[in-house]
Amino acid sequence: MIFGTDGVRDIGGKGLLSEESVDRLGFAIASHMGREGCACGRVLVARDTRLTGPAIEQIITGSLHRAGCSTLHAGVLPTPAVSVLLEHGVADLGIVISASHNPPEFNGIKLIAADGSKLTIEQEKAISADHSTLVGNPTPQKGIEDDPALGSQYLELLMASFPSGEFLQGISLVLDCACGAGCGCAPEAFRRAGAEVSVLHGQPDGGQINVRCGSLHPEILGLEVVRRGAHLGIALDGDADRALLVDEAGDLVDGDDVIVIWARALQQRGDLDPAVVVLTTLSNVGVDEYLSKNGIDVIRTPVGDRAVAEALRESGGSLGGEPSGHIIHRGQAATGDGIRTGLSIARHIKETGRTLSDLRPGIVRLPQEQRNLRIMDRPDIEGLQHLRSAKEEAIEALGDDGRIEVRYSGTEPLLRILVEARTAEVARRWAEHLESSARMESTLGIAPRVP
Repeated sequence: MIFGTDGVRDIGGKGLLSEESVDRLGFAIASHMGREGCACGRVLVARDTRLTGPAIEQIITGSLHRAGCSTLHAGVLPTPAVSVLLEHGVADLGIVISASHNPPEFNGIKLIAADGSKLTIEQEKAISADHSTLVGNPTPQKGIEDDPALGSQYLELLMASFPSGEFLQGISLVLDCACGAGCGCAPEAFRRAGAEVSVLHGQPDGGQINVRCGSLHPEILGLEVVRRGAHLGIALDGDADRALLVDEAGDLVDGDDVIVIWARALQQRGDLDPAVVVLTTLSNVGVDEYLSKNGIDVIRTPVGDRAVAEALRESGGSLGGEPSGHIIHRGQAATGDGIRTGLSIARHIKETGRTLSDLRPGIVRLPQEQRNLRIMDRPDIEGLQHLRSAKEEAIEALGDDGRIEVRYSGTEPLLRILVEARTAEVARRWAEHLESSARMESTLGIAPRVP
């Protein structure tokens, strides 16, 4: 299958994002729309600031037009904006050309259904099958005109879900836009809410997107928050679907912290019904224990916002997400929105009169160790003898006092290893053992350690 956990990803213009492949994908998307009963439908296209975005947009637009579809173009706009616009009937399908938090040389194509949600795995498999049988003949669509009214419409819809007026009056914040898709609408949203806003990395720059900025580097934001004496800082990623926060002392408030703060705020307002929160396997077990003590049940899912969204739909829950700051408030939107997250937590600070550091939950976290190994191939993990043996050994040794997660990244060529244990020494020892075992697997193509 050509899809990872969040769309199709590759180096811009290469591999799955070559002109020929993108052209085939456009026709495969048109076939998918026919299966869904909207043949020759309307497609909303947006992108982040990456330098390869316009060329990919021209290719996929050309193939969609040749397949009989019409398109409308939002230009540079956050992924969650496309989701919100689709929920309100703007188009039959959304395409976002973005690689989210990946480095600038990457790009991607995300598909969003008419109800604002990500496509199902079954739908992606069908599109992948079509993609594999087609022959591309790229014909770029020139003269694409962006409609700025779409960005304005998203802002109106976003702000309509918050109290009217300047509900953040008196709040000062620093906003890091990561040189990405949030550069235009994110500062405007917070200013409309009445906040005093200072902006970092606020110029749209596809060559610098996510480079030493945004949610990948919240320490830079923390220094600026302290320097300015702001109430909080908000760091977006390249397509603004996630946000990490820092408190007034410049300390990181990660997605786990934000989910707990947000859940407790909803609970206190009587808006957390049922009292359940969805977390992925990446969240610390200390979060479960804290929520349980406060009368909130936890549902665990595999990694990825689609799994979170599915669990929320099935349980009727309203809030869930990941430590990375990708958080879905299902009562308001079908996908994660970093701008909405920032607005919601800033609102809670204003309404309670408490600092963000004071609002941070007293989560007793188990120590974690992580390893990210760059790989050349993705053989079945269960078929890797050395790594499987080490994983089984670790699981048996840790028992109920820890857990491990070994998986491939859905967005980058990485093998990710996570070990959680009662002590840092135990977590580190097993992480090192698992890494060493992974390096013994020649089929992964892991580069040797540099002495």
